[in-house]
Amino acid sequence: MSIWDELQYFKEDENWGDPEKMNGYLLLMLDKLRDLVGSPFVVHCGYENSGHATKSKHYTGDAVDFHIDTKIDFESQVKMMEYYLKDLQLENFVGMGIYPFWARKGFHIDCRGTKARWGCLRDGTYVSMEMALEQLKNGK
Repeated sequence: MSIWDELQYFKEDENWGDPEKMNGYLLLMLDKLRDLVGSPFVVHCGYENSGHATKSKHYTGDAVDFHIDTKIDFESQVKMMEYYLKDLQLENFVGMGIYPFWARKGFHIDCRGTKARWGCLRDGTYVSMEMALEQLKNGK
């Protein structure tokens, strides 16, 4: 049996990098979040061995970057993700970054075991989630 057989929404042939290196806990969590959100998650990357921060969770298969294919505004998407992480009692164990300046505004979710929240500005600067949303509102 494979973890991929247990997932309702995600398949091995998406942009996971090496799907066999993806953390099963992360995949189950992501599948449940996708179910609760009710809109498709488009995977940008999962496991990768370069191109991220020095200790990136992508290097261990413990992270995924994606956007939600929906017409719901991005600030509402962020609030929804925060709500569902809290509802699932995962908020204190998950890293979540927001990327409001990607071509398709998106998310990073990882299973680091502790709570972490951040946002990334247009110039690549990492700031608080709130500051990134504020910059988005101001069109910067």
